Amino acid sequence: MIEQTVQDRTQWLVEHLGKGACSRSSLMAVLPAREDGLALQRIIGACEWELQWTRTCAEAIATFRRTTPAVVICDRDLIDGDWRKLWNILAHASRPPIFIVASRLADEALWAEVLNVGGHDLLLKPFRAEEVIRVVHAAATQLPSPTSIPCQASITAGQTV
Repeated sequence: MIEQTVQDRTQWLVEHLGKGACSRSSLMAVLPAREDGLALQRIIGACEWELQWTRTCAEAIATFRRTTPAVVICDRDLIDGDWRKLWNILAHASRPPIFIVASRLADEALWAEVLNVGGHDLLLKPFRAEEVIRVVHAAATQLPSPTSIPCQASITAGQTV
């Protein structure tokens, strides 16, 4: 019963919040571990976000310069640096992304540090579909829409979440 409720809520989030952006939003993931990248692809694949997956700071910087993704999910520790190194570069872009840090060791100190330097949120790994969708949707609602109309998820009257 509880498992079905979780599945129903996740499905609702995918159908409504995953499509909450007014236009397709691009998302770049900087995740060195293959299993993390594949898990995120499975979750994001059900939504209207375009995912670009990189594994290192260098790849991420090159991809960002080419495509300027709206949202970046970055692993705490990377092969050639860490999230701070990447954020210090991306934060100075003409259109800096909304920045989310992913970590297996998420604690209040890391969360506070991410927020204090201008990051958006912290995602705990292994990724849970409901949490990824909620955090990325919250990030996407901060993006300016092409028509400057705030994005809203469609909710049917009487529908419980």
